[in-house]
Amino acid sequence: MNVEELGDTSFHIDSYTTIQYKTGEGQPMVKPTVDAVDVDLKTGSTLGFYRFGGDRPNVLILSAMNGLSATDVYTSFLVMKHLKALDRIDGSVTVLPVANPLPFRLGMEVSPLDSKGLDSVFPGDERGTVTQRTAWEIWRNASQADYVIHLRSGWQSCVSHIVAMHRDYIHVRNMASQISLPLVVQSTGERGALSTEAAHDGIPVISIEMRGNRGQVETQAAVEVREAIINFLRIKGIVSGESIEASNTLTGRLQHINVDTEGFFIPTVSLGEVVSVEDVIGRVEDKKNIRSPYDGAVVSMNQMSYVFEGDNIARIAAPLVDQWAGRQQDAEREKPIRRKW
Repeated sequence: MNVEELGDTSFHIDSYTTIQYKTGEGQPMVKPTVDAVDVDLKTGSTLGFYRFGGDRPNVLILSAMNGLSATDVYTSFLVMKHLKALDRIDGSVTVLPVANPLPFRLGMEVSPLDSKGLDSVFPGDERGTVTQRTAWEIWRNASQADYVIHLRSGWQSCVSHIVAMHRDYIHVRNMASQISLPLVVQSTGERGALSTEAAHDGIPVISIEMRGNRGQVETQAAVEVREAIINFLRIKGIVSGESIEASNTLTGRLQHINVDTEGFFIPTVSLGEVVSVEDVIGRVEDKKNIRSPYDGAVVSMNQMSYVFEGDNIARIAAPLVDQWAGRQQDAEREKPIRRKW
């Protein structure tokens, strides 16, 4: 493993890509150190861990576990730019902008080398496949961190929200309550996911999901999440500046709403809007209204699009009190197979 100082005007997000930027003359700058970990040289699977500061507490921020969007990577880039412009950091922040280099370059969800998704094989295996070895290297860093933030982009237009095992672990709930995003959704707790395994291991960990289509960057979402992360670092005393009090709502798991017909779907509610059972949330043109079977906040929803029978068109974050009362909303519905010809 080689450790080197980052140059003044660029940083590498994987073994191929360099992002350029410049800072003003005479500005104070924190120069991070880079730990470049070669997982598989033949495929260019090199992880670049950028560490700002050297003390505790340490926050690990990682993005791009797949190649479905670049919004989460851009958020990491914005966080790094902010940190690099500081004159000091009390603690440390480690950023892994691209956690899964090959799928990110190819725009794929799973690795073509072993057909595995990175966020399903933690804590990984030092002698396993490329994806398992990648997870193992990330886990070595996550297990030493005081806080872990996993950035990801949703497959559907969504409000930026936190996904965490807040019902299961107080250390996770305490961390989530200090992130200034409006909704904290209960995680499904699937084994092999970084947020699940780290929470089980006693590490405060959250995922932040934001909107972002394949290969595109939603700058507004990236800036919003960047501000939430910087505010968290201020709350923890890691970076200077006045923090704002975080306020969010704890919810249950996301519930999927699917259509039972085909046609042009037109949404009639806004992202983040709170709906009740039987409220109309959209319509399939000239056919029928789509009503919500759940109470809760609209976390994600299709924009106007052509849909087929069985397609998911929205996700609702059900009120936590309803799930605690035993209503049948505790398990996410499986996404039906898309019927198309």
